[in-house]
Amino acid sequence: MSRIEKFKNPTIINSPAYELFILGLCILALVIFAEEMFFPVSSDILYVLQTVDFLICMVFLVDFALRLMIAENRMKYLLTWGWLDLLSSIPAIEYFRIGRLARVLRILKGIRTIRNLANRMSASRSEFALSLATLVTVTTVLTGSVAVLVFERGVQGSSIHDGKDAIWWVVVTMTTVGYGDYVPVTAGGRAVAMVLMTLGVAIFATYTGYVATMLLEPGETQQNEELDQIRLELQEIRLEMKELNSSLRSGNNSRQEP
Repeated sequence: MSRIEKFKNPTIINSPAYELFILGLCILALVIFAEEMFFPVSSDILYVLQTVDFLICMVFLVDFALRLMIAENRMKYLLTWGWLDLLSSIPAIEYFRIGRLARVLRILKGIRTIRNLANRMSASRSEFALSLATLVTVTTVLTGSVAVLVFERGVQGSSIHDGKDAIWWVVVTMTTVGYGDYVPVTAGGRAVAMVLMTLGVAIFATYTGYVATMLLEPGETQQNEELDQIRLELQEIRLEMKELNSSLRSGNNSRQEP
């Protein structure tokens, strides 16, 4: 029963760090939408934009499912913000015009996120670091893939020619694995690689630190519970001492009376 109650009141979903993460994804999705609508892009860059947009939509879908699961009144949630969360999770597939509408409605989702973020400005630094690292990861994969395509596509001797190659190369470079199957040959492509490697080391160091914090958290939680128990016992002792002092005073007053 305690596990169920703990799941019904999750600290991560209710934290400002999580709201900030969702807001960042909303902004990034709108940037992708504007890029596709108002700027001419090649088919390779379009593939990168649509891939990242699909991943963002999957995150929105999971967010909708979690919020629906923990909602006290699910029907009320569906009639107020739930329908917006659901529409926001629909990928903008060309054959479904409702997808375009869902992407525009993400503006309202972002406004709601700002409201929730302003209402709860208390969260651990680790949660903020995880949210920021995740946003930087998604943004870096998007911008790095587009940037390397701009520099490497069509260049003689380059092995990065389309969106799939670019996304794979960015992920491999950020994780500092370095398979060597795709290598930039231009100065601009190598500059992008240096930035990706630097960001990758910082990002995955943040992930490692968060995992370490999660492993240490149970011990800290137990210590906090013990401290709370000690505080309660001290309060009880103080109350008993006050009652004892009041009873002693009343006894002394009764003895002094003739």
